[in-house]
Amino acid sequence: MADLELRLDRLDHLPGAMARTAAKDVRSLFPESALITLEGRNKQPLFVSALVHGNETVGWEALKKLQAWMAHHPLPRSLIIFIGNVRAAELQTRMVPGRPDYNRIWLGGGNTPEHRLADEVKQIVKAANPFAAIDLHNNTGANPLYALVHTDDPAHLQLNSLFSPHAMLTHNPPGTCSEAMSAFCPAITAECGHSGVAANEEAAFNLVLDVLHLDHWRGAPDRPLDVYTVQGRMLISPDAAMTFEHGAPGDIEFPASLEKWNFFERPAGSTFARLLNGGTPLRVETETGQDVTDICFSREGDRLVLKRDFTPSMLTVNEDAIRADCLGYLMERTG
Repeated sequence: MADLELRLDRLDHLPGAMARTAAKDVRSLFPESALITLEGRNKQPLFVSALVHGNETVGWEALKKLQAWMAHHPLPRSLIIFIGNVRAAELQTRMVPGRPDYNRIWLGGGNTPEHRLADEVKQIVKAANPFAAIDLHNNTGANPLYALVHTDDPAHLQLNSLFSPHAMLTHNPPGTCSEAMSAFCPAITAECGHSGVAANEEAAFNLVLDVLHLDHWRGAPDRPLDVYTVQGRMLISPDAAMTFEHGAPGDIEFPASLEKWNFFERPAGSTFARLLNGGTPLRVETETGQDVTDICFSREGDRLVLKRDFTPSMLTVNEDAIRADCLGYLMERTG
């Protein structure tokens, strides 16, 4: 594939037609990725990113709600909005096939047009001395609302607590937008459940609105937090056949109810999967790529068994999502 010519459009307003435009039609308003700067009473801006993954529409819908709110209220704080992977949104896919994932390009070092775009956005936002950064996402598994946070600094945890009592302290996967922004302001990835759910869109809008009204960081979460550290990301071998139905053919079998394990602790000794044909179809990696499979799992006959108490998250039975990203994460509660 010939390399794309990507540009970053700069605007100072949200188009009026947003209210009646679906995310899949975003390029009718934003032909290319865009950075929109809106001036508010407090000049230190909030950064919000949407459509970093093209099929995760919660950020787009939250911005439409914010636009409707702004029609009747002054903006309490300046706002910088990044409209991300518009080509993937048009395709209704996570990313453009054959192109980098827009949420893996933010830590520098890459030489693709996507990496250069992310570097440009990051430098503009950093220069603006942002108050906070929120990257709005959906996910495929059955998860509660939760956020990814990248440091246990109190301001970052306070931002997390405005959205959810569940905090996932992680640097995995590397190269995310919120991790890059966390180097110079409180930042989270707000994981807003499934796309197209009105309650999830309302939660995203309320988070943005709450932070826009916040005057300062008081140095402690606004409510008790369950903070989890990620021990590893579970990956399925590309050539392994998965099944979620007992008795169906495949190389590794998971229960059909796998997603119900998300954010519930699974005890050491419990069966996580069955290995139907031997081999090693599942591995667990840290954010640095270290293989920690043998630390997390043991084999007992055809069973893959947890070695320690773990809390899974982001487990999904959507095979396309597993192949594009991962099966899910293994976490341990801090404290």
